[in-house]
Amino acid sequence: MQSVAVDRDVAERVRAAWRELRRVASTPEVRAAVYDPAAALDPGQADALDAVVTHGPCRMSEFSVVLRVDRSSATRAIDRLEAAGLVARRVDPCDARVVVVEATPAGQALLERVRDRATAMLAEVLTTFSTEDRERLAALMERLVAALDERRATAD
Repeated sequence: MQSVAVDRDVAERVRAAWRELRRVASTPEVRAAVYDPAAALDPGQADALDAVVTHGPCRMSEFSVVLRVDRSSATRAIDRLEAAGLVARRVDPCDARVVVVEATPAGQALLERVRDRATAMLAEVLTTFSTEDRERLAALMERLVAALDERRATAD
């Protein structure tokens, strides 16, 4: 029975750290370090643009799966990126009934800058961690995401 209490204590620490990570990531200082100040790109738009660049060109219907949101939220995100000239919709050459989304050159360039800035900031912060701790943190974060995805998939 004590192991359950320990597991709940650890789960609470992870939950609190997750909350604080979200909070610190949204502070003006971190956002300025990560997001290109010349572009009006919020974290949600950056995630959507990252999905388009990483998984695109892709059908609109597939983006909700990649983004882990409902279709209407994915559509709104793509609409905003399209209005900013960062993505473009086109008809799928294999099926004229299907719309495919792909990043524009401007969208690809902006995402590359955002990724570079985020990686540089994290690399700087992670210099305070040992090599082993950096590797362990990366592996554990990847494992946490996979476990949460599996939990989400089996929640139905």
